[in-house]
Amino acid sequence: MAQQIGAYTVKQAKRIWDAVQAFERSGTASKGLFQPYTPTPIYFVNKSTETIPPYGCTQMIGASELDGTTYIEVDRPFDYTDSVMGPFLLNGPGECLPDEIGTAQWGPVFRARKDSSNYDTGTRMGPVASSFDLAKGCLFTFIGNDDQETDLIKVIACETPLLAIATNGIGANTSGTVTAKAPSSGNWAAGSVTYTAWNPTGVAIASAALCVLFPIDAKWVALELC
Repeated sequence: MAQQIGAYTVKQAKRIWDAVQAFERSGTASKGLFQPYTPTPIYFVNKSTETIPPYGCTQMIGASELDGTTYIEVDRPFDYTDSVMGPFLLNGPGECLPDEIGTAQWGPVFRARKDSSNYDTGTRMGPVASSFDLAKGCLFTFIGNDDQETDLIKVIACETPLLAIATNGIGANTSGTVTAKAPSSGNWAAGSVTYTAWNPTGVAIASAALCVLFPIDAKWVALELC
């Protein structure tokens, strides 16, 4: 006869079952044999003079090593001290004071802060000068608002080109407004979302000309299609 180890009341058994379920839902354990994968944290050092808010957008400016751990050095966009515009990282849920260590999000879907404007799903977003927010631009695509707080959104990393119309043309070596074309069956249709794009060449882009927009150094660069 098997030895009885112990017995529980109905109330005790329910408490144990509720605790097991809560532990599994927390993501620290699973019902199967495999433990959930926890990615290695992406550590950064805040080299700006500002406090990085939760989910704020930062720009990589370098890297340093301390006790065998590499820390990415970040600043507030835009920092032009390097010859290459560094990647942009989105801070995690905690603020990061100057010279302190923070943890960036892995992605490809991120939480981010935005300016006070409202955006439609699919709008391209990018860093804002002298800010930790995102606004209409390039490098990310707006998915939707996050209900945790006002002006907190969800975005996905995206660096694909766009087709657009140079609304009133773009002069040589300057910027102008373009209207992105909308995808449709068989071809592209007229769109309504506008962006600022740069013409880096010495030749002006004609009014209403069809262009391809490429994300370069966190700016849209327009090249006219002939």
